[in-house]
Amino acid sequence: MMSAVSVMSINNRPRRDYSPYLLKITSLPIETVLEDIRDFKSDASFAITELKQPHQKVYLGKLVEGGIYPIILEHLKRCEDETFADVLGEERVGHDEFIESPLVWVVFLANSLNYLQDRDISIEIAENIDPLFKCIRDDMTRELFGEQKFWYETYPTFLAMVPNLVTKSRETMDILLQKQKLLDMIIQPLFWQMYRPDIMTDQLAVKYFSPHMFTAPMHTLYYIVARICNQINDEGQQTHNIPERLNKDEMKQLSEIGYKAIVSEAYDPKCDITFMAGLLDLIKLHDPTSKQIWYYMLNEMGTSGCVDNRVINRAVCHGSKSTLDHIDATKLPHVLFVLLHKVPPGDKLLPPLPDDARYAVAIDAGLLQMSMDMILRFESLYDNDLYRRFLSIIEGANSIAFHPKTQKAIARVDKAELRRILSKPQLHSLGRRNELCDKIFGTIAFFSKDIAPSQGPKPNFGGVLETVCSSCSKELDKDAIKRCGQCKKRIYCSRECQANDWKNGHKKECKLMLQQDADTDVTGHANSGILGSEKKKLKLQKQTVQVLAAAKEMFIESTPVVLLHANLNDWDILDCVVDINFCVSPPSFEMKLAADFLDNFTKQSIHDNLKRYIEETRADGALTINVMFNPATGQPGDKEASFLNVQIDMPGSCMKQGSWPAAQKSMLETMKEDDPDWQGPGHIFAGFAPGKSLMDRWVSPRDAM
Repeated sequence: MMSAVSVMSINNRPRRDYSPYLLKITSLPIETVLEDIRDFKSDASFAITELKQPHQKVYLGKLVEGGIYPIILEHLKRCEDETFADVLGEERVGHDEFIESPLVWVVFLANSLNYLQDRDISIEIAENIDPLFKCIRDDMTRELFGEQKFWYETYPTFLAMVPNLVTKSRETMDILLQKQKLLDMIIQPLFWQMYRPDIMTDQLAVKYFSPHMFTAPMHTLYYIVARICNQINDEGQQTHNIPERLNKDEMKQLSEIGYKAIVSEAYDPKCDITFMAGLLDLIKLHDPTSKQIWYYMLNEMGTSGCVDNRVINRAVCHGSKSTLDHIDATKLPHVLFVLLHKVPPGDKLLPPLPDDARYAVAIDAGLLQMSMDMILRFESLYDNDLYRRFLSIIEGANSIAFHPKTQKAIARVDKAELRRILSKPQLHSLGRRNELCDKIFGTIAFFSKDIAPSQGPKPNFGGVLETVCSSCSKELDKDAIKRCGQCKKRIYCSRECQANDWKNGHKKECKLMLQQDADTDVTGHANSGILGSEKKKLKLQKQTVQVLAAAKEMFIESTPVVLLHANLNDWDILDCVVDINFCVSPPSFEMKLAADFLDNFTKQSIHDNLKRYIEETRADGALTINVMFNPATGQPGDKEASFLNVQIDMPGSCMKQGSWPAAQKSMLETMKEDDPDWQGPGHIFAGFAPGKSLMDRWVSPRDAM
């Protein structure tokens, strides 16, 4: 609720002293006052704007019952087609007995809404104020009753009146939101100082506008957003209920607000700056209280999906500015998380999922550098919750690091800039926070490495991967490839995989893929396009190549740890599974006994297939490696990651041993040489720290495959 508007301060002092009339007004017959209002008498018109004492409010209620609102609204209805002199009558113009501006009527509406908490009055005004809205929203002509002066002096009072209308009830708010361009009239004045010099440099603006007038639209927008999000009840009080997923209509309403242009179409028809993007400009300009309101709106509207590249760019760039304060430091990480994640559709309260395109834009804008810089600058302000939020942002990037857009963005990261930030001496005094930084950027550093083409199977750019099974994604030797006899595009490691793929959808796709080849023109371009399901499979297969290459690199670097871990636990290395998980930050690398690994899979078919594969791998004398990752083709709401079971050739440092068991035995002998006091497997596993000489002798060359 806004405070009452003073007609004295807005319109200068009236030429007549109306205080005697105000003192006696409650003793006058209702009809006398109404007739004076109808006849444009200045004493009565000014006096009714000041009926704020308890006994005066009672009298105001009687004026309402007598029909004062229809009289005022009828006067205002003429603002669009007539001049004020025409409405007033030529004989009244210039006489101090009569009003000289329509402002007094708008002041009365604003103040009476404030003095009388009457829902029906607000609905009556909302339903009958269209002509005033039409004049006020025209910020090019800028005329009310045919004069620019009346438009300029009335606009601040109009802005003060709107929140008094909106906050009365949900019904009143809905009536107002249905009015054409009401939101424009509330949003666009907030940006006049930056984008509308034609309005703000006018001498009338200098006379009638003040910085405080823009507080009203800010509170109006806050109330509308909070009401849509069900965080304010019918009494206008803030609720403390657990927030529920918004329905489609509520999401649509928030999107409409977020996508509003910050200047009118008549002024700039090509303006592509949305209210969401413009909020970052407002955050830079306003006081702490206002900044918190703008951050709140960014957060809530971001969940509705009204996020574009400009919003993400501005948010990241804002976080990189040296002028940030503690409010930015506490609010911006939460907003960034919302902007970079999509809420899955549906009624279930599924967690938001990282979005490939959004993360790519943010990383290109400097998300990684900005995150580290904020941690350094505001180290003393951060609590565990905010550190977790930053960690969630980077883990989101990690979980989709193999998705095409994010992967390319990470590859473009300025590594020298990251190293410069990581080398800052402040990091060494951050303790636990230093560990967090290492964890976050260790992950990014891993994913930003350039993967040599020789370290993974090469994709056929016609869409077929020549060395990956189309069913189980097992890497194949060229001599072991078996193709689908019809389309010649699907390749398999066995008849069983071919049969499984046939049952899982290739039966329907095979003929369509043949038809696609028939529809391909002589230039090699498909006329009808690739099928949607086929596109997804090809996208997933391409991602699989990258996952396998990264897994191989990670495994080769960790070979000494694998052998060491097996010896310390007294495990036969061929009974183990190396579990590499790219769904967490940083990627996890664990050694597990095959039996313990299989216990994690409760679905019988998956359990049996994995068990069979592990037995086959063991029979071949190979080490089983399981790789988990988030597929780029996953649907919103998917909870299960994809996993690959792969065989990786022994690294060069192990090849001289001839086999994995022999390499394990050689490592055991090396461990005894390195630590003469070592008493056997498992004895001091928890605190064991391998010596430098041990690790140096077992580091594998990167190119030894």
